[in-house]
Amino acid sequence: MEFRDYHVHLEQGPYTLEWIKRFLEEGVKKGVVEIGFSEHGHRFVQARDLWKSEGFRGQWTLKEATEDIDEYVKIVEKAKGLGLPVKLGIEMDYIPEYEDEIRDFINKYSFDYVLGAVHWIGDFGFDHPALINEWNLRDVDDTYREYFDILLKAIKSGIFDCIVHPDVIKVFGHRARCDLSQMYEEAAKTMKEMGLCAEVSTAGFRKPVGELYPAPLMLERFRKWDVPVMINSDAHRPEDVGRDFDKALDFVKSYGYDRFCFFDKRQKKFYKIR
Repeated sequence: MEFRDYHVHLEQGPYTLEWIKRFLEEGVKKGVVEIGFSEHGHRFVQARDLWKSEGFRGQWTLKEATEDIDEYVKIVEKAKGLGLPVKLGIEMDYIPEYEDEIRDFINKYSFDYVLGAVHWIGDFGFDHPALINEWNLRDVDDTYREYFDILLKAIKSGIFDCIVHPDVIKVFGHRARCDLSQMYEEAAKTMKEMGLCAEVSTAGFRKPVGELYPAPLMLERFRKWDVPVMINSDAHRPEDVGRDFDKALDFVKSYGYDRFCFFDKRQKKFYKIR
């Protein structure tokens, strides 16, 4: 089985062909024939105001925004021009109050695909290690409801091509006691209506939660509504490209999926699961 891995970050190294090739070389070992680089939007100077706030979110992302998106685009396009099997993507947080500005930013660049993510509930970066103790002050069920409310707005925004790690709210192992089935159902139904793809991410195996995103019941809803899926690693280092794809493949096949999604110039395409 040949795979594509469209959730890969360059940010722990330089924007060079040598660094890109290290990811590709590792991918070959695991049957990954194409890599989509999808740098976090908050890394770019040009996007720093899209996370602006008076609290932790604004302070942290201001420090993170050190890179030039034009340099990022240039190196990935150069790799494409040399015939390397890469795609140009971006992972963008959905911040409700900046929806229009996020859309305008995305439209300035010729991405092959745009990954949509929710990492923030206001100033609470629920997956940020520096804020883990804030979970002790929160009602877990209410926090899940807030997360899925923002996720639904992201889906409806029309900005994104794929929703990644769709239940990342569970990252530290905090489990809702309330019934999540209706939240899953609404997310899946709306993703189908909006023509979005869902990510099955192996990154959860490398986090405290220790399992794939999404949960089985959420993938069941995606299958019910015929939401297409892609398997991604969310790799931040070369050795994680394609990691645990065998487990993700078995998971997806168990729900009757027979194809994976990929993108070219924002157009959805498919390849067969074998």
